[in-house]
Amino acid sequence: MIGSYHGARDVVASVAGSIAVDSVNVTFGHRLWWVDAFIGDGARGNPAVVVLLERPVADDELQQIAFELGVSETAFIRRAGDGWSLRWFTPTVEVDLCGHATLATLHILLSELGVPAGELYFQTRSGVLSARRRGDGMLGIDLPRSYLEPLDVGVLNGTLGAVSAVYQAGAQSVLAVVDDYDALCGLAVDPMSLFLVPGALIIAACAGGPDADVSIRVFAPRLGIAEDPVTGSAMCAVAPWWVEKTGSPTVVVRQASTRGGLLYARLFERNVEVAGYARTFLSGELRA
Repeated sequence: MIGSYHGARDVVASVAGSIAVDSVNVTFGHRLWWVDAFIGDGARGNPAVVVLLERPVADDELQQIAFELGVSETAFIRRAGDGWSLRWFTPTVEVDLCGHATLATLHILLSELGVPAGELYFQTRSGVLSARRRGDGMLGIDLPRSYLEPLDVGVLNGTLGAVSAVYQAGAQSVLAVVDDYDALCGLAVDPMSLFLVPGALIIAACAGGPDADVSIRVFAPRLGIAEDPVTGSAMCAVAPWWVEKTGSPTVVVRQASTRGGLLYARLFERNVEVAGYARTFLSGELRA
């Protein structure tokens, strides 16, 4: 038995030694990072995966990658001239705008890839978005503001219970105002019923909440997300609503999801600066 063992070992060694170095696959995949965006004060934020593409990838492959990763948004970035190309995919569709995945991308560029601090620019389906590290240490991204148009509360078909006002906020979003924080947290929403509401992003909001001016919950079943943990793009509607309600261009928002999130927004004429904190949870390489 001992002789047989040594004989087998010698054969393996001989075969291994005959493999040429150039026959070994040393092609590296795309780098990726899992980032929690809009964290703080007991809020775990919303996970986004940021994928740095080393080469062009077909759209159907990007969608499959996002499906496999399974987080609410996967951001794909590539160098594009002096800026970056940025696209966002849920597990089921590509979207026009995503705030938390943009904040996560900014975090990766500055903290993991060593891109020099300053104004950064992303080419997206929503136009060119700018981003920066702010003087207070938070990360800030500029998103296009929405303009609110009042709707009849009947468009909700009772899906969010009692609401005091409903607004169309751009082509994709609906903002519904509920009475208070307890009512917001107590919402039991059937995602299927929201398919009848004229918007892909349904924002339920109220004034107040723990250490916040406004609290929100966000539902997006049309995008494959029953309830989003934290939604930066919701600030495009919330900030204009808060200015209309109070006159203040700044607002602190708590997202009352299971994970929780903290967002800081400031309204400008054409955009909303959305700010917050992010952290890298893990990193790796995508073998795709």
